[in-house]
Amino acid sequence: VRNVLVGAALIGILLNAMTIIDIPLLYQNLIKAAILLGAIIVDGIINPRDEQTAQQGDI
Repeated sequence: VRNVLVGAALIGILLNAMTIIDIPLLYQNLIKAAILLGAIIVDGIINPRDEQTAQQGDI
């Protein structure tokens, strides 16, 4: 739960900063998507699925 709150706070701070420095909304969305995709990839590398889950095909 703590990591979710920290992540949400960081995304909020980032979006506020991008709005303040007047980055266009399209680029804000692209940056946010890249950060979220990067976080998912890093999480998958740090916390790989165990063998049982990988065999069942469950997410």
